[in-house]
Amino acid sequence: MAKRRTFTPEFKAEVVLEVLSGATSQAEVCRRHNLNENQLSQ
Repeated sequence: MAKRRTFTPEFKAEVVLEVLSGATSQAEVCRRHNLNENQLSQ
């Protein structure tokens, strides 16, 4: 069984700020960080 990834609060804040800045789309940020869009929206 695969081990679940854990994300630091700093990483989470960085990803959210990327989306909120409007420079790139949510989909692009998810692709760059290998995340599912549902993970980001939660």
